[in-house]
Amino acid sequence: MFRHAACACLNSKVTVARGRCASPYVRCLQHIISNSSTSNTVHCRSRDISARKKNCVSVAFFSSAPQPQQKITESENVADVHTMSMADAASQTLKSDRRQIHEEKRKRSEKRKETNRRIRLAEELMRIFAINDECFNMTLRELNINKTWGKDSGDNGLTEYRQFYLDSLNSFGAMLAEDHDDENALAQAGLSSESAIAILGKFSEIGGSKDPQQYSKLYRSMATMLQEVARKNSVLSRKRRNHEQKLQELEVDGPLLKLMEAEQARAQDKRVESLGKKVSFAKELLPSLHGLAENNYSDELDRIEKELKSALNELSLVAGSKNEDKDFVKLKNKVDHAKAAAANMAEGIKRVELEISGLEWPMPRHEFESVTTDIMHLATVITPALAKFITHRHEDFDKFRELDAHTDLTKPHEWFPRARLDKRKIIFHAGPTNSGKTYTALQRLKQATSGMYLAPLRLLAAETYENLTAEGVYTDLLTGQEKREVPFSTHRSSTVELACLETDYDVVVIDEIQMLQDDYRGFAWTRALLGARCKEVHVCGGMEAIDIVKKICKMCGDDFELHTYKRFSNLKVLDNSLAKTPSSKGSYENVQPGDCVVAFSKDDIFAIKREIETSTQYKCCVIYGSLPPDVRAEQARRFNNPDSEYEVLVASDAIGMGLNLSIKRIIFNTMFKNNGERVVQLDHSSVKQIAGRAGRRNSPYPHGEVTCRDPNDMAHLRKCMSTEINPLKKAGLVPTPNHIEMFCQHLDKYGPSEKKIELHDTIRKFSVMATLKGDFFLCRKKSMEVKSYWLKDIDLSPAEKFTLCMSPVNEKCVKSRNMFLRYVETYMSGKVPGLHSSMRPRPAKSLGNLAELCTMHGQLELFLWLQTKLPSNVVEVIRAVTLKERTIEMINSGLYRSEHLSLNHDYIAKDLNVKKVWASENVDREELI
Repeated sequence: MFRHAACACLNSKVTVARGRCASPYVRCLQHIISNSSTSNTVHCRSRDISARKKNCVSVAFFSSAPQPQQKITESENVADVHTMSMADAASQTLKSDRRQIHEEKRKRSEKRKETNRRIRLAEELMRIFAINDECFNMTLRELNINKTWGKDSGDNGLTEYRQFYLDSLNSFGAMLAEDHDDENALAQAGLSSESAIAILGKFSEIGGSKDPQQYSKLYRSMATMLQEVARKNSVLSRKRRNHEQKLQELEVDGPLLKLMEAEQARAQDKRVESLGKKVSFAKELLPSLHGLAENNYSDELDRIEKELKSALNELSLVAGSKNEDKDFVKLKNKVDHAKAAAANMAEGIKRVELEISGLEWPMPRHEFESVTTDIMHLATVITPALAKFITHRHEDFDKFRELDAHTDLTKPHEWFPRARLDKRKIIFHAGPTNSGKTYTALQRLKQATSGMYLAPLRLLAAETYENLTAEGVYTDLLTGQEKREVPFSTHRSSTVELACLETDYDVVVIDEIQMLQDDYRGFAWTRALLGARCKEVHVCGGMEAIDIVKKICKMCGDDFELHTYKRFSNLKVLDNSLAKTPSSKGSYENVQPGDCVVAFSKDDIFAIKREIETSTQYKCCVIYGSLPPDVRAEQARRFNNPDSEYEVLVASDAIGMGLNLSIKRIIFNTMFKNNGERVVQLDHSSVKQIAGRAGRRNSPYPHGEVTCRDPNDMAHLRKCMSTEINPLKKAGLVPTPNHIEMFCQHLDKYGPSEKKIELHDTIRKFSVMATLKGDFFLCRKKSMEVKSYWLKDIDLSPAEKFTLCMSPVNEKCVKSRNMFLRYVETYMSGKVPGLHSSMRPRPAKSLGNLAELCTMHGQLELFLWLQTKLPSNVVEVIRAVTLKERTIEMINSGLYRSEHLSLNHDYIAKDLNVKKVWASENVDREELI
């Protein structure tokens, strides 16, 4: 066939058009013709095998009629032999091409399989990275981000970084698996194609002989199950703690119930015995009385018989009944409730334990830990490349990282560079109340060439100012509402918020240093301790603040010296409560001169005051938090004065700090209070702080005592007084105005919206993104966010608005809020801010009027504070000071004649209701847990 085709091709001048694909036979002909001496030409261009199959060229001469036989010459015979040899060569070429095509197909198939295998490996590896928090934290460290992601650390401002991370994992995995020809992408991540293949190879070896995809699925299921077990164990530990608390309650109340039962039984037996004696005596007397019947004593005899029968009936009733008083019933119900709650908790504990023990683990624990170790080793290789990949992939990443850098609050000591120029000496005077620690520090302040005293309250600042002035020390006084400057002064007394950190002093005294843990004001103590420029810093406070002050000293590079103090006198917990039962009325008839009754609401305070003054010969002073500081000082002065007729004090926990009081005995009306959100039981720190006010050296009562009104509160009191106060773990911080302004500027650049971001949104985002060390926390987050929202329409810079957010305005008081906004708006409009015409104090005719006077005083103090930040007019300042003094006079007048103010309040019923609410809330919380 080849011979005839070749001959026909030679004789027919066949041309195959360029651009068409030839069949294998045509290619054979092409090879033959190209080696022949004829002038015929075949043009062909080959393509891939699929095109060859589809586009074969039809050669017309294969279907031509056979040529007539001609005589074969010798030359033609030679040509035939030559043609046959060329056909054999073409056949061999065809076979070689087919083998090459099959080899190429096999290689492409193997490459595709290998790529798919690597893709699956990369996908599983990235899934493991997505669920492993430690891998994310390693990537954060590679990105130089000093934050930690986890269930205990919360958001911590890492949501955006987490999104960058998760968005990049799939792309990074695809790059590891497929893009080995794209060396640019790998080079940007710091990898080569060999290292990418090696990473996936190591991952495939982790599971051993098992399928990596299935093994990864088991591993992820195991990790999820372990997280669930950790959650269940956390729940279990809480349930066990609550169960132990209930058992402890039963340990206290159970024996008490038994004692009460025994007492009830003894009382019952005594009553039965007494009635029995009466009946026996009547029976013995009855026969002798029958002889009197004849002497007209029958009526008297009938009466005696009736009394005897009634006594017999009463005896039978008493013997068969249980006379249980209300206190016994309540205690019994409480014990029964505690037993039922403990039983329910025990069942809950068993249920959770069964759930944990009944879990079927996808893989052995030791194997999971081994795999985790291998994954972490692999992560050390991957995370540097992943961090580079994230940085190059996300355009906004660098912007966001720059934004995040302005929320770094991990080095607050660097905010005060001038205070770091010299090495300071921090002297900590640690001890309880009435131990002389503050006195010792103030003696050193008097001896210093220059100094500053920082007080927790305006009263203490004013008191120290007066003492220093009396000693001949030229001293300035500066508080939020008052400023007294003395020419050539060398000392300064102020509240801690107004600490002067721009002036050098020899000695600085910071009082009540434990307040640095306060959620609202703690930042002021931290700021003063970090930024005071002096040679010696004397800090006074409780033992619980020693550790945190040491850490801050180490951070600043300062020397630390500790002086410890003990109470000058003992503080005794009395054996008995003031009342016999929780519901007993008239218990305050037993008060004595020097007693201080502690209650936690104004209504309770005035009700107790009225009861004491009506049932005893004593008059009472009152002190509570919403009273102006000057009024509290006046009440304390009257109580301390031995010549005064006011010998008893009724107060709130406001006496716990800042006032020197001559108290003999502290009486807790209750151990429960409403903290503004819910009812809570006083913790041991609060109890010790209040109880420590009893007994003071150089007073008529050097030895202190403490007790409760309610006998049921005595156990908690003893427990609190015997418990050591836990060391403080964190100190409060507030960002500076510069922090907020810089963050606001970068937030405007980074934000996806062109709309201007308001300060309240800025503060909220700053609070979320803020990076803090474990020794610090942010104060006033909610308060500043609320106040900045009020100022959103005021044309002020973020730094100025932030300064106004530190104002002493009560967010819950509508009148204070309105006055604050009215002042700022008037000032910004170019007008002179003034007091509203309605601000005229009037005499109090009720407790509500008294509360209104206290609110008005707060508004006047806010006005004076705003005058220091946005000064306007001296005349308005003088008017505000005058109104403030008149308001104080009317508040004092209302307190002295409070017995004439309308009041309808039962403090005993309220206490019982508060305890009932607390018990129900704790039961509900335990059930939720």
